[in-house]
Amino acid sequence: MLGSWLEKTTNAAATGAMWVSSALLVYMVVHINLEIILRVFFDTSTFSMDEFVGYAVGSMTFLALAHTFQQRKHVRVTVLQGYATGRFAIAVELICIALTFGITLFLARYIWRTLARDFSRGTVSPTLTETPIWLIDAAIFLGLSLFLIQLLATALTTLRDGVQQADVVEH
Repeated sequence: MLGSWLEKTTNAAATGAMWVSSALLVYMVVHINLEIILRVFFDTSTFSMDEFVGYAVGSMTFLALAHTFQQRKHVRVTVLQGYATGRFAIAVELICIALTFGITLFLARYIWRTLARDFSRGTVSPTLTETPIWLIDAAIFLGLSLFLIQLLATALTTLRDGVQQADVVEH
């Protein structure tokens, strides 16, 4: 029951974050095209394209993590999985999830500390736009948090259903 609820909630949140990530991609294309038009035809600029597109790339990368993992579209080395079956395959999968969880939790902890510091100090970017840096920190932290929850849901699903077979692409 809890596993099913967690899985549904996590999938919905990951899908929502993916839509935000997709919207950021569209935003980047529009902003870059606007910048090109302004520079070529009007000899001016938004003076923020490189900054905002950089923020969007960072945000969309982290916001897409949970959905990418949930859909099994991430880069994955499956050499050991080819030889693992049954309980051993489940153990290997859970160890990999646990190690990924630990590394991601370590990173999320430092991003949280940076977010709290930037928010409390009112840190802004050293540019004309003076963008509050905590906004970008928050997007990255949200993406990492969703990824951590997705890892937990995947671990529960693995315990309940076993290891999902990865789609094999041969070249």
